[in-house]
Amino acid sequence: MTTAPRSPEEDRRRRVRNYLWTMAFRTVAFPLGIWAIVSGWTVVGWILAVCAVVLPSIAVMFANAVDRRRSTTRPVSPVRSLPPGPGPA
Repeated sequence: MTTAPRSPEEDRRRRVRNYLWTMAFRTVAFPLGIWAIVSGWTVVGWILAVCAVVLPSIAVMFANAVDRRRSTTRPVSPVRSLPPGPGPA
C-alpha cells in the first residue's frame, strides 16, 4: 500500500479501459434490445434499448473524470514506519 497518488498514465489507461468496456456493452445491448422487442420480450428489449441510448453519455462522463486526488501525507519509508526493535542485549 502506498500514499502516492495514481500516475497520470495509469489513470488515463483506467479511464480508457472503462470507456471501452461501457461502449462494448452498449454496442451489444442495442442489437439485443431490438431482437428482444421483435421476439416478444418487450420489457427486456426496452431496458436494453434505454441502456444503449443512455450509456454513451455516462461513458463519456466517466472517461473525462480525471483523478485529481492528491496525497495528504508524504510518502513514508517502510523502514521508518516499523516500530523500534528490542534494545541492546
